[in-house]
Amino acid sequence: MNKMPKVTVLIPAYNAAHFLPTSIESALGQTYQDFEILVIDDGSTDNTREVVAVYVDKHPGKVRYIFQENKGLAEARNTGIAQSQGEYLALLDADDQWLPCRLQEGVMVLDADPSIGLVHGNITNIGIDGKEINTTKRNPVFLSGWIFENIFTRKADISCPTVLFRKSCCQDVGGFDAKLAKLGCEDRDLWLRISQKYKIVYIDKVLSNYRITPQSMSRNLKKMMEARFYVIDKYCPQDDLSKRRLRDRALAKIFRDIGDEFLLKKDFVSARQEYSKAIRHNPLAFWSWVNWVKTYVF
Repeated sequence: MNKMPKVTVLIPAYNAAHFLPTSIESALGQTYQDFEILVIDDGSTDNTREVVAVYVDKHPGKVRYIFQENKGLAEARNTGIAQSQGEYLALLDADDQWLPCRLQEGVMVLDADPSIGLVHGNITNIGIDGKEINTTKRNPVFLSGWIFENIFTRKADISCPTVLFRKSCCQDVGGFDAKLAKLGCEDRDLWLRISQKYKIVYIDKVLSNYRITPQSMSRNLKKMMEARFYVIDKYCPQDDLSKRRLRDRALAKIFRDIGDEFLLKKDFVSARQEYSKAIRHNPLAFWSWVNWVKTYVF
């Protein structure tokens, strides 16, 4: 009888055949090798199937290919979770890359403490050409422990290609929210649910390269804002007065982020309007005031 792998690597792919070999190779090149790779083809119309077939043939049992009609990122990951055999789940998008120590670092943390549900680390941003852009600055103070509020108010960002979490967490709190499948924030929504019941641990090291492309979902501001409002309503409904303060802090962060987008475009009137909304929700938000002043100075 074949031994079940400790980790299942989930690689959802939609028309990303050009990047897939680099992504898959970075997973195969891990210093920790007790894993399987599931590539979930979310209705691609390019040659994704043929690209993955090479690895399935070369690594039978280690790499598996799953095809489904296009349903979006959240549903693709849920399909992978349903077919996974590992105790731990690791996320790797088709255009991202892992550093060789990525899995080993995470597995050591989860193995050491069963109360930890999820472990994550830092990323280096790269461009389409694979060249380094910058390394994301993190404040570790906000990234470990019982950090639901930090995630909700965006003091804590958890980078998908660095995440390793227990499959049992999904059995406990559910998988990715299908309503967010083509909007975004489906990852943050799951981290929120996990963080309500489990400790989170941050490894203060770069574990992965995150590719920034014009097609990145996170670059579609309108969709991302719709998703962010949905998540706020999900955890802090408007009519729940006990969560009003937390809701206001989260809303203030949204409006400040929108204001920052307008400020970068030098649309000072629109930026000022968004910063004013942020200040109304959270009058103590220092940077909303600073950036509001900038709309008059620049």
